[in-house]
Amino acid sequence: MSRKEAKDSVTVEEQEPLLASKRTDLSGRACLIWKNIWVRTKSGRDLLKGISGVAVPGEVVALMGASGAGKTTLLNTLLQRNLKGLTVEGEILVNGQSVGKSVTSVSAYVQQEDIFVGTLTVREHLMIQARLRLPSSFSAKQRVARVEEVMRDMMLDGSQNSRIGVPGIIKGISGGEMKRLAFVTEILSNPPILFCDEPTQVVHEIIC
Repeated sequence: MSRKEAKDSVTVEEQEPLLASKRTDLSGRACLIWKNIWVRTKSGRDLLKGISGVAVPGEVVALMGASGAGKTTLLNTLLQRNLKGLTVEGEILVNGQSVGKSVTSVSAYVQQEDIFVGTLTVREHLMIQARLRLPSSFSAKQRVARVEEVMRDMMLDGSQNSRIGVPGIIKGISGGEMKRLAFVTEILSNPPILFCDEPTQVVHEIIC
């Protein structure tokens, strides 16, 4: 599907809204469009100027630019987070529907900084996250199966019984494994849209 076709057909799924609050199938297809996004500080300085783009299902979109170019600002704008003190203009659409903070119901975000309870093992962490993130319709056996699947896919099964650790304080898994764990945590629920800030370390670890 081309980007033009994505824009033209984005309303097809509106009859069955992906943003429905009772949705339990989190693997639905989502087309994300942002149009003419402007972000300004209180002093009037423009952080983003008329940014537009589209991400169609099955596509990876990379935001590239120098440090301070506004990559994280655009991610925060699309996710409607950390925007205090900023003025935002423009449209953000998921499957043709204008979204605000409800975008979080169909997306996940791998942040640049990893935040974990260092005394937990990799498996313990993911089992807790599975109870919090997976639909209540999932049985205990299904939660275990999902955790084991994502650990295997991201090559963390060999470290599943290791403590996560805290750099410089508690010995634990490597920095690369920690970054992959952050990624695995967010894909547990198989979100239609996945945002990643500085994901290159994860990609490098998998390729190597």
